[in-house]
Amino acid sequence: MIAVPSLILIICGLGIGCAAVYPYLSYLLKIRTLPSVSAPEIISYPSISVVINAYKEGNLVKTRIEDVFQSQYPKDRLTLYVVNDGADPATSAAAKESLLHSPIKSQLIEPKSRLGKIRCQNMMLSAVEDDIIVFTDADITTKPDALAKLVAYLQDPEVGAVCADLIPVGSTRSVTGSEGAYRSVYGKMCEYDSTIDSTYNFNGPLIAFKKSAVPQIEEATGADDANLALTCIANGYRAIYAADAVAYELQPVSFREQYHQKIRRADGLIHSTCHFQSSYSDKRKLFWKQIFPLRKWMLLYSPLLFVASAVLLCAGFFLWSVLYGLAVVLLVIIVLIFSVIKPDNLLSSFVLNQFYLLIGLLRRKNIQLWDRVEK
Repeated sequence: MIAVPSLILIICGLGIGCAAVYPYLSYLLKIRTLPSVSAPEIISYPSISVVINAYKEGNLVKTRIEDVFQSQYPKDRLTLYVVNDGADPATSAAAKESLLHSPIKSQLIEPKSRLGKIRCQNMMLSAVEDDIIVFTDADITTKPDALAKLVAYLQDPEVGAVCADLIPVGSTRSVTGSEGAYRSVYGKMCEYDSTIDSTYNFNGPLIAFKKSAVPQIEEATGADDANLALTCIANGYRAIYAADAVAYELQPVSFREQYHQKIRRADGLIHSTCHFQSSYSDKRKLFWKQIFPLRKWMLLYSPLLFVASAVLLCAGFFLWSVLYGLAVVLLVIIVLIFSVIKPDNLLSSFVLNQFYLLIGLLRRKNIQLWDRVEK
């Protein structure tokens, strides 16, 4: 017969667990029947500025520059800026070699001291004259039509920013598999948010936006991509996820390097969410009242609630029976070990993501100058 204290602890643990998992179940139910959305036909090709942000990228920046040259976007409507943050010699040499016979207007900009990604972006926002700007990283390649599709979405006067879909490539099977499992659901969730109104869970490696929608990006705290999207939404524009504009992102060389990248990502999203939680735009009422609260719950509360649920359940089962308690603890340990050993599945990806968010919540470090992740 189970004792009353044990029953209370178990019921509380289950209840808190339900509260933790609620936003995820809510999204899973909604994205099951999500219709595919295609970019509208592009009517005209406005002049755009593409900014490649690079920090100690070496030959990767060469690959990215040459990939921009292969874009289907009209070359006479393109201006390319390569920002070599900190003036790394290897990155500088690779960029100069690629730009030597550039088929488009191009410029290499090399701040002598390291500024950090967001400060470099704000520097370019002040310097660039085109209203449509594309921020991109050096570690991706794209489908040739990706730029045109992003710009096509920006033809809508309501849309202020749009990001591409990312497909993980390179690295080990466990690293790319883990990221692929995560993005198989992450992308759908962002697509769903975009059909309702907006999403701020942007993919930083490729974002196109209107300067009029994002004249400046918050650089004191948070992630560059989330801050850009949230600024856009706070200014009354939609920020959307374009699943049919595809980029291929090179993954970290090891699970250890991926860990550092994920902690950085979690840290940035948490700080962005906290910074913008008091923002509001009546034009984007659906986002601030429906989407943002659910995302905020997932980022700030769910990881802590999962831990509280596990502790209460373990305590309840131990009070009921030491054997039952040990069985629950063993189950938790098995799930954690499985997630680390075989991360290339949805369950493992979910467990690891909660761990990364938990570390981010507990550390609360607002770091804007991160070490480069090896790819």
